[in-house]
Amino acid sequence: MKISKRSFPLGFILLVMAFGSMSCREHDYRLHETPAVQKALNNRKARSHELQALKAKGLIGENNKGFITILKPSLQPKEKSLVEAENHDRKFIYTTVVKQNHLGGKGLAKVEEKFAKTRSARATKGDFIQTPSGKWVQK
Repeated sequence: MKISKRSFPLGFILLVMAFGSMSCREHDYRLHETPAVQKALNNRKARSHELQALKAKGLIGENNKGFITILKPSLQPKEKSLVEAENHDRKFIYTTVVKQNHLGGKGLAKVEEKFAKTRSARATKGDFIQTPSGKWVQK
């Protein structure tokens, strides 16, 4: 059986990662869908509700590098594992975008920054987000 590979613009991937939606935006980067990429996207979608519940409680927040940060040490081991799995899948997707688009050494930081901005803009009222300067604020 031949697996077809599809290519998506980065804006599309950011929106899928942020919301699970299928909207497309104009960006220069593309992400070719592979089984591993699809698995990471599906994993992210499956855990999004649990992560949002933790955000609503102020236990975690979106940092300025495109990852989840634990804000309160009171997280249970299962919740910590959830955050670790989320950050692992995000890192995989970011590095895949960099590799597939031949972005070089500074590419990862640019992809992380772009995703952090998307997550910050789309954060729910009350969520904690980290500003580019490093300050944590509640949206």
